Amino acid sequence: MHNPTIADLLIATLMSGRNTRTFHKILRQREFNRYKKESVGVALSRLHQRGYVTNSHRSWSVTNQGRKHARNIRLLSYISSPFDKNSPANLIISFDIPERDRKIRNWLRNQLKIFKYKMLQQSLWIGPGPLPPLFLKRLEDLDIRKHIKTFKITKINK
Repeated sequence: MHNPTIADLLIATLMSGRNTRTFHKILRQREFNRYKKESVGVALSRLHQRGYVTNSHRSWSVTNQGRKHARNIRLLSYISSPFDKNSPANLIISFDIPERDRKIRNWLRNQLKIFKYKMLQQSLWIGPGPLPPLFLKRLEDLDIRKHIKTFKITKINK
């Protein structure tokens, strides 16, 4: 799992309902102690330019676009593998995720590696199954389930 960036922390703080009436209250949050005041200001400015946060009457709040961005950050976190190290490879996964969704496609490849899948080709993987329900739900939430096909292996010829 990746370490949150200052922008990730700012959006999470603003969405959490913590009292963030002023810029200085955000700075006093324990998570931000390691950052300089100027760094937090620059990060807030960038988030504002991207349309993720707004500033009115010296109070910051998250926009709908910012909520969507935070949701994607959460959705792109990794799921622990439920499979044993010696689980048999009995499932093939094939996917065709559009280039515009490169971040999601890279997340999927990394997640499959966590599940101990082996790459046969860029978008063709083999590993243990069945896939965990949480993972399948995540595929639905990311709106990529329609781009993924699974094939159960019932017999292997050697």
